Amino acid sequence: MLSQQIIQDKLSAAIADIHNIIITDTSNGCGQSFDVIVVSDTFKGKNKLQRCRLVNSALKEEVAQIHAFGSKCLTLEEWKKLVV
Repeated sequence: MLSQQIIQDKLSAAIADIHNIIITDTSNGCGQSFDVIVVSDTFKGKNKLQRCRLVNSALKEEVAQIHAFGSKCLTLEEWKKLVV
């Protein structure tokens, strides 16, 4: 079963300069549906599709095993604007 820790470990290994990762199991603990927010300056200069492709390629095997996966990819500057 896929876990939040596995997702975090894979993303941390694949994407440089991660400032924050927020992982939500939207399947009530079943491990079949996740939403992820990834904050990294690696996303600077990349459009939404390019950012999502980075995340999806890092989790290619894991995403293929689950029912649903959503990601939001932000730079640190974009994240600060949302949080403050």
